[in-house]
Order: sequence, then C-alpha cells, then structure tokens
Amino acid sequence: MALEAQCTIRVGRKASAGMAQLEGENLVFRGDFRLAIPFERMREVSVEGDVLVVSADDEVRFELGGPVAVRWMRLIKQPRGLFEKLELGPQSRVAVVDVNDSLFVTALRERTANVAEGRVPEGAAIILFGVEGRDALRRLPLLRARLVETGVLWVIRPKASKSISEEDLLEAVREAGLVETKSVGFSRTHTAHKLTVPAEMRGQVRRRPPILTIPPSAPFLGPKIGGAAAPKRSRAPSARDAKAEKPRTRARARPPASKNKSRSKPKKRR
Repeated sequence: MALEAQCTIRVGRKASAGMAQLEGENLVFRGDFRLAIPFERMREVSVEGDVLVVSADDEVRFELGGPVAVRWMRLIKQPRGLFEKLELGPQSRVAVVDVNDSLFVTALRERTANVAEGRVPEGAAIILFGVEGRDALRRLPLLRARLVETGVLWVIRPKASKSISEEDLLEAVREAGLVETKSVGFSRTHTAHKLTVPAEMRGQVRRRPPILTIPPSAPFLGPKIGGAAAPKRSRAPSARDAKAEKPRTRARARPPASKNKSRSKPKKRR
C-alpha cells in the first residue's frame, strides 16, 4: 500500500499543492502538474526543517511536515525490501559493527528488538560489518570466532572503490574460513555480501594462525643417548685454528763435531 500525504511542492519558480505518494521505489506528485522521481535517479535526499528536499534532475522541495519528511527520507534511503534481502526479522539477534548509516541503524532498531551496536556478543546469529578499506578486513577472523556455526556475517563495502575491491574481500573471506553465498544491493553506494561457515567446517576447532616471527637462536642442547650427553656440534676449523693447533717440532741437538774424525780402538787387557 502506497503512503500519501497532502503537501505543497516547489520546483524552481513553480509551486503547486496536491498529493504526494511513495509508490514502490518512486516518489510521485499529482497536482497542477505531475511529477514522478524514481529512487535510482535521486542524487541526494535530505530534510530541512519541515521540508523533504530531493535532488534529481532538478531540486524538488516537498513541504510535508517534520515527522513525515523524516520518515519518507528514511524509506527512500532504506527501502522496505532491504530487510527482506538481509533476512532480518522482528526476532533476529543482530550485532552491528562499523556501519556508518544512522538511518539504517535507526530503522533496524524499529524493526528488530535485539540489536547490539558496536560490540559482538558471544554466539551472535547475525553480524552486520561495515568496511571502507582493506585494513578493516583483518577483523574477519575475530568476527568469525564470535559467530555461531549456522550464523550469517554480512560485509557491507562501497561499490567501485579503489580502497577495497571485491577480490580483496574474497581473499580475506577464504583466509577467515568463510564462504560467500550471495550479494545484494545495500544502497546506491554500497553492496552487502553474505558470508557463512562452510558445512564441512562446522563443528571443527580452528587452529591458531602460525607465528611468523622467528625467535633468537638458543645454545644447542643435544638429546641424551644411552644416559650420556650427545657430542656437541663442532664447527669447521678455520685457517687460524689450524695454524694454532699445528704441533711444534724441536730440532735435536747434534753433538759437537770432533776434530779427529777417526775413533781410537780400545786397548786390550792382557
């Protein structure tokens, strides 16, 4: 059922009283002239006091009154179908982390009773995680650890952004032990990716990532073999060591040469 309200609109110098309606994803006005603005053509939607300001081909000002203007702006920015796309119902338990869209969070609180903002309780069933750059993807393993095995982690990222691409996201998803099952349009500027734990990995204890830093080496202590310590490792001798360990030989002292080289025979005793 379409929402409608009596109002006056102003487009440039033209003004008219008539009936404004929200029909599906179109804002329609019928009065002295007819006007239809699809949501996808709206560049900006804001509220100034009691006026809903819509910038499309031209700037159109709808004098709806404060409460109606705020509600219509919220419905334009966050169509009702978004909650169905994200599979969010009145009884959903949702944790919201780094989602910088106050209108969406406000509408979510109105729709869902159990919403934790800025924190993730243990055993969360649904997590909405907003990322604007690659560095934020480092938190995926932590969020996955808080998620129940059958839960859903929605990652909301900007479209066509150089700071984070779809390839960056999918690589981080694989490293975190998750899998993408589908993606939906979150807004005109952002996309939401649905991540789940693969069925074959549910119930398994995830190992901690290996430590990449290498500690300083400790002195070698070999294992004991047969009650005696194993021989210590020896290093290759250097030229200096070989020179130091070379045995010193002393030349034998030669007897002084005799002047008379001939030896006298001993005398025989009679």
